[in-house]
Amino acid sequence: MSALVVTELAEHIAVIRINRPESSNAINSEVMDRLSHALDQAAVNADVRAVILTGTGDRSFAAGGDLKEFHQSLRTPDDVYKKWSDMRDILYRIATFPKPVIAGVNGAARGGGGELAVACHFRVASSAATIGFVQVKLGISPGWGGAALLARTIGYQPALRLILTGKVITAEEAKQIGLVDEVAQPDRFWEAVWKFARELADNSPAAVQSILHIMRQSRNLRLEEAMDLESRLCASLWNSDEHQTAIGKFLIGKH
Repeated sequence: MSALVVTELAEHIAVIRINRPESSNAINSEVMDRLSHALDQAAVNADVRAVILTGTGDRSFAAGGDLKEFHQSLRTPDDVYKKWSDMRDILYRIATFPKPVIAGVNGAARGGGGELAVACHFRVASSAATIGFVQVKLGISPGWGGAALLARTIGYQPALRLILTGKVITAEEAKQIGLVDEVAQPDRFWEAVWKFARELADNSPAAVQSILHIMRQSRNLRLEEAMDLESRLCASLWNSDEHQTAIGKFLIGKH
């Protein structure tokens, strides 16, 4: 049996791939466990500077939760809450990950798949991909934290409309509302994802981590506090090897 989550590492980039193409990369309990483990490994591996999260094949990024499994195993609201809390914790870890996480939206992202994509810091999509928060069509609401993440990403009103209508939108439509950062033709999709990740991985890991922290915390701080945090984090990097090397090259270039 093939691994349900596959991780590959090259050029300081970890590619974490949900590997259930026969089930549209639907997320079941084992995928949750494997995905959690893969994130643990990427977080502590100093060689990893950026992460790409994607699905196997070109048809589906992730179809959301495996409804067949969950409707057999989750009998009560308490069962659902406990299981959804596990996945919510994974999405929170992605949203607060200390390294950039790019969703490579290779195909359809539906329901929880949309929630997983919006948890990532960036999204690069194939022009053939579609995204839909379709839970309302099934008589439920998003349950993994995706509604809160979507509102923080594209704004309250556009998020409300997408979630309440369950509308499935194209990659280009998603880009227009700020849900997707880049769109590429299917035959250039992986090249575009890799280029995006490389631009992030080429920078100082410590500086990138500080910037991610600043941007995340600034949402919850008063302006004065957020600006002070910026100053403190920048100061903490002043004597780092990366800064000293970069500033040395800059000064030499001035002569």
